[in-house]
Amino acid sequence: MALFHLGLSTSGHDPALALVSETGEILFAEATERFVQDKRAWGIVPDHFNHLASALKVAGFDPAGDRLRVATSWSRAKADLPVQLSDELLEAPDVTWVRELQADMHRMAGASLMRLGVVAEMPERRHFDHHLCHAVAACAFAPVEDAACLVIDGEGEVGAVSLFDLRGRSLKRRWRSWGPGSLGALYSALTQLCGFDWRLGEEWKVMGLAAFGTVRPDLRDALAAMVEVDNGRLRLADHATITKMTARLRKAARAPSAPIMEAADLAASGQAAYALLVDRILADCAGNGADSLILSGGCALNSSYNGTIAGRAGFERLHVPPAPADDGNAIGAALLSYMETAGTTRVPLGDGSPYLGTPVDGRGGRFLDAVRRTARVTDLGDDSAGRLAACLAEGKIVGVMRGRAEFGPRALGNRSILADPRPAGMKDRINAAVKGREPYRPFAPVICAEDLPDWFDAPQPAPYMSLTLRWRPERCAEVPAVVHEDGTGRLQSVTAGDMPWMHRLVRRFGEHTGVPVILNTSFNVMGKPIVHSVEDALAVFMTTGLDAVLIEDTLIEKNPSAT
Repeated sequence: MALFHLGLSTSGHDPALALVSETGEILFAEATERFVQDKRAWGIVPDHFNHLASALKVAGFDPAGDRLRVATSWSRAKADLPVQLSDELLEAPDVTWVRELQADMHRMAGASLMRLGVVAEMPERRHFDHHLCHAVAACAFAPVEDAACLVIDGEGEVGAVSLFDLRGRSLKRRWRSWGPGSLGALYSALTQLCGFDWRLGEEWKVMGLAAFGTVRPDLRDALAAMVEVDNGRLRLADHATITKMTARLRKAARAPSAPIMEAADLAASGQAAYALLVDRILADCAGNGADSLILSGGCALNSSYNGTIAGRAGFERLHVPPAPADDGNAIGAALLSYMETAGTTRVPLGDGSPYLGTPVDGRGGRFLDAVRRTARVTDLGDDSAGRLAACLAEGKIVGVMRGRAEFGPRALGNRSILADPRPAGMKDRINAAVKGREPYRPFAPVICAEDLPDWFDAPQPAPYMSLTLRWRPERCAEVPAVVHEDGTGRLQSVTAGDMPWMHRLVRRFGEHTGVPVILNTSFNVMGKPIVHSVEDALAVFMTTGLDAVLIEDTLIEKNPSAT
């Protein structure tokens, strides 16, 4: 009889579940949006019973004899806390909506175990502090004994920033902010001003657009004035200041139907304001003797800023987990439940792998039979990396679905669309014919970690695509499809040990082309989550401009002569 710990991300948005063993090993972690194919999965329970049943099976849970402990990523329902609602940054109805969704998730967490017959009545739940969940989940992926751990989030039980000290793998909170004042909310407001929708997770569009704009000091200062930083802690500016700055910013706002580039200067100014404010927070994070910074919370997805941190504010190394936002808190809650049961304060250190989700469905063979009428199906065998490298060198765009799904919002190689980065028109081709995205949106490079100094200034490992770094100027012309407007790239670095197949693929592509860099983007179309099932992958293949899709080691190519 084994004991499993089920962690549930219960924010009402970005739900996820994680399973941890009785020894502290992360067995499974996956965002609900992947399973239901609904972006951000607003209002969907994290223990969706079909998804939970699948996860328990993958983790090896035996309902006949094994036991479960259930943990959530909030200590209380926010609707029950004396937190003042403010519509200064985001409209109050939206804030209320999110609070009520979170309350529902908090109340219903674990109920699906009754539907599955695992328990006969509502299970006992352990409820953990939201930012502590962020911190523990991040530390599980950071191979250090001592560090400062900073959480910058949209919200928490009482505030949106927390600083922890990690010493000997044990966490202790140094301080937290109280009351309204949130960089997550500020960036969401910026997203709306730029004509995008934060509820759809379109902050990424702002970050990409910023490279095309010019920082206007008046807009930057107006945004930065809306949130004050006091000894690292955030608080909302006074009502008069908010009203004045909002009026100024609305003059520069873009209507959703207007040309996107009209918001470029606003996006650049907003990114600059964000950097200015986080710089002020970081100035109050040093002092515990550690030279490593672990960064988590939804704001840790700001890869453009993350790439500037190492070497500043007393921190030589930066660690960002693969899922720093609220979905990652499923891992934090599960690990905290394990730690409480084991009577330990040490955060377990995992093996660093983000490949914690659902494996490729073994039923995919029956779908391959159906596509043989219109596609060419080839088993590439043991040399799938080498043979796929040749396909990419020929200019083909290929979706890849291999092994277990990655946990986190970035494309990390097991659910990716790959292409040759050398043609200048490849970015436009993929955006238009495959992804259906706006033409300004950039793509990421995947590169072997040992090659980083040859291609990037101030190189840093980036296994989870959490950093945007500056290309060496003399190399940009070799890979134009993955060089953003400002000369940067949000890279994924791979090693032969952490991802041998992808490492081999990049090496073989380099042998074919002389350029050991591959274009990498998530295997989805705009507005949809990354593919979850073989059916999802084949649907994208059949309805977009993908030339081929690799399912494990089986290559499926479009056959122009097929009728």
